[in-house]
Amino acid sequence: MNESSSRRIARTVTVDGVERSYQCSVPANAGGGDPLPVILAIHGKGDNGLDFLIGTNLGSANAIVAAPTGQGLAWSPAPYAVTTVEEDTALIHAILDDIAVTYPLDPDRIYLAGFANGGGLVTVLAVNEPERYAGVATVAGAIRTDLDEIAHGAPIDYLNIHGTWDDVVPYAGQDRGSLGLILPAQEVSSAFGQRNGGKARAVHIPVEGMNHEWPAGVWARNRGIDVTEGILDFFGIDTLE
Repeated sequence: MNESSSRRIARTVTVDGVERSYQCSVPANAGGGDPLPVILAIHGKGDNGLDFLIGTNLGSANAIVAAPTGQGLAWSPAPYAVTTVEEDTALIHAILDDIAVTYPLDPDRIYLAGFANGGGLVTVLAVNEPERYAGVATVAGAIRTDLDEIAHGAPIDYLNIHGTWDDVVPYAGQDRGSLGLILPAQEVSSAFGQRNGGKARAVHIPVEGMNHEWPAGVWARNRGIDVTEGILDFFGIDTLE
């Protein structure tokens, strides 16, 4: 990405009296043309918004990309999260309201992308409010949402990318006892397929040999996939020159 084609801004919002932070990547020409799509980029456990935005190269998108930092560096509905689904949902709503004050965003092109624990949150957001989002993508998603909840409701485009060698969030799922059940990637994708019934896409990409990672840019060499390119293509979003 040409660094002059976008700028990265640190912003804060106050949710229920608590100040929360997020990083925002904005195309340099934002505000001077058509409304822009928005990608809400949700990091995994132990990460933060800034490192996730840089590491995924999602700032290369011709879109406003907002990458918040989770309280305790984690997200609901994981049992180790210090926030509730309601609190994290309120954060996402506040971020969208904050962006809309400054930049012309396209309300019909708001997307969710999440990694690992963040994939669990974006799945909940998509299932609970499918009318708000145009699509959702999970990478190595630690998804705990009940399959029946996923399978029923308004259709929403869904992309699932998961490495078959993932030893942190296993491709085949995992029963973690007191930490709950992680659903198999294929079953999650099939549930979204049932939900969508041909009215929206449900795409599953198992990446042979990929571990618990989000390969993008130079880090995608010899990985068989550039995850960021795949997600942007799925969302129909161009990259900046």
